Amino acid sequence: MREPQGEPGQVPTSARGIMRYVFTKNWALLLLGTTVASINFVATALLPWSIGTMLDAGLERGVTGALWPGILITLGLIAVVAISAINEPIIVMLWLHGAWDPIRRLLRRLFGRRTDVSRDVPSGDIVATVTTDADKIGGLIAFIPDALGSAIAFIVVAVLMVRTSVPLGLFVAIGMPLLLVGIAQIVEPLQKKLAVRREEQGKLTALASDAVVGLRVLRGVGGEDVYNQKYQRQSDHVMDAGIKAATPMALLNAIQTAGPALFTALVVGGGLLMTYRGALTPGELFTFYGYTAFLAMPISAITQAIQMGTRGWVGAKKISRIMAAEPLVSDEGVDPDRPAIDWATASLTDGATGVTVFGGKITALVDADPGVSSGIATRLTRVDDADMTYIDGVDARAIPAKEIREHVVLSGAVAELFTGTLRSGLLGPDATPIEARTVYEQVADVKRPGSEGRALFSEPVGERPVDPSLRRALAVADAHDVLASVEGGLDGQIAERGRSLSGGQRQRVALARALAHQPEVAVLIEPTSAVDSHTEARIAAHLASAREGKTTVVVTTSPLVLDRCDEVIFIRDGHEAARGPHRTLLHDPAYYKVVHREVGVNSALEAHAASQASPAARKDTLDEHTHSNQTDGGKEEK
Repeated sequence: MREPQGEPGQVPTSARGIMRYVFTKNWALLLLGTTVASINFVATALLPWSIGTMLDAGLERGVTGALWPGILITLGLIAVVAISAINEPIIVMLWLHGAWDPIRRLLRRLFGRRTDVSRDVPSGDIVATVTTDADKIGGLIAFIPDALGSAIAFIVVAVLMVRTSVPLGLFVAIGMPLLLVGIAQIVEPLQKKLAVRREEQGKLTALASDAVVGLRVLRGVGGEDVYNQKYQRQSDHVMDAGIKAATPMALLNAIQTAGPALFTALVVGGGLLMTYRGALTPGELFTFYGYTAFLAMPISAITQAIQMGTRGWVGAKKISRIMAAEPLVSDEGVDPDRPAIDWATASLTDGATGVTVFGGKITALVDADPGVSSGIATRLTRVDDADMTYIDGVDARAIPAKEIREHVVLSGAVAELFTGTLRSGLLGPDATPIEARTVYEQVADVKRPGSEGRALFSEPVGERPVDPSLRRALAVADAHDVLASVEGGLDGQIAERGRSLSGGQRQRVALARALAHQPEVAVLIEPTSAVDSHTEARIAAHLASAREGKTTVVVTTSPLVLDRCDEVIFIRDGHEAARGPHRTLLHDPAYYKVVHREVGVNSALEAHAASQASPAARKDTLDEHTHSNQTDGGKEEK
């Protein structure tokens, strides 16, 4: 019952393979659980027989020694039933192993490297798969011992009933299997309807998780009503799918409840008639009634096994869909004879557009559509082997992914922060591993007043040295205020996704994290979009100084940042249209319109007027615009 350690086993990627893996890997526990469950059910089934034996002995001879055999047998059966209740821990172990073995492999496959699963499966659906679908597989395998034990007990009961009364015994022995065949006919349509409901639930979960992440932005743009309408529509889809699945589910439950009751009524009615005619003794009639009442248990167990099997199969199909995900980056194409890369001076080329970023410079990518420039910058870091990227003329796929990750750092447009200390968030993979706390420490900590916010894992305590590289990175990102706002400074705790920080603080911490590693190549996408213009000007100046002589790619349209770059590449229609310093490119009306689009409609007119003026007049106009952007405090941190 201990938590599994080490590398998870190799789990197949097909639904059938997953189910086969779960059952074969836990065959010993299944055999033990089925054996104990069978003993429990058979002992329970024999109780009506032992009590019926006592009843006949007492009616015929009174309270005599003839009762003792029945009493001892009954007490023995009760003891066996009580002892076989030890099966519960086995069931729990089966559930845990059945649920967590596939999920550990799935999580390793998902989080080891980026995969193509995010293209087809929403993030909320992935969360639902991890949290609910695996649990259904665990529930199925945990219920198998009871289902098999019930089936074995049913066979024993049927044999005993036939030996006591052939007509009544055959009625039950033949009628019950026919009832199970009828139940099986409902399974296939139920399985299809449950699969549809599961898909709709996944979409609804994705909507909810997206709203939680972007709640602040959603409120900021006034999109609550639009989101509520979309959520309501998807919620209606889930309800409709649930209603369609309710009909076969209700029919299944009705058969499960009414079937044994109908058998009990018919058997007891026939048994009363046979007892009246002297074909059955009162004790045998009681035994038959006990048998029929007991038959409700195996029928219920088998019916639930069918239901759980349906849900488990749907869950296995969802898991297999994600398990079959392929990594976007692999080392299959590594060329051992490739030329060595000098990362300090290496040039990066995007194969899709032909845009080349030369080493040792701070280069900005500008496009009217930020998605285009961001896409180019992202491809330069080799995030998908389907894209062609060249490093000093060498196909990036010929270079080990680990080597590229060591020298190239990508800081995306979304500032992703993780739970933990500010220090570990800045150091990332270089952070000191956290130490797992024992269950006793966790429970004791929960009982201690004021400790509700502590994580289940804690970092090593004691005097922590101040890392100068972190201080420098925070200074470049103008993030000293973050140290003051986080209780404990570098060793203070950051909430999930950095929600304890403002949007601007999260962005600056993410920028500091990228710079703390002092990479040879840094790719920064919109690093100052969430800060005010004064902070942006300071970050631009610090960044230019800190990254001087190092390869830095910045995706931005901010004149404050562009003016500090060594080179700006203006992209139009997906290809390089112009290249040069920011102030030189401002003479291009199209470029001017892009970088000053926040001015509004007048920007196009001003750009046209600037293009018609003399070079000196254009320079004065452009200097005035740059100065106004540097001093304008209207851009709030959001």
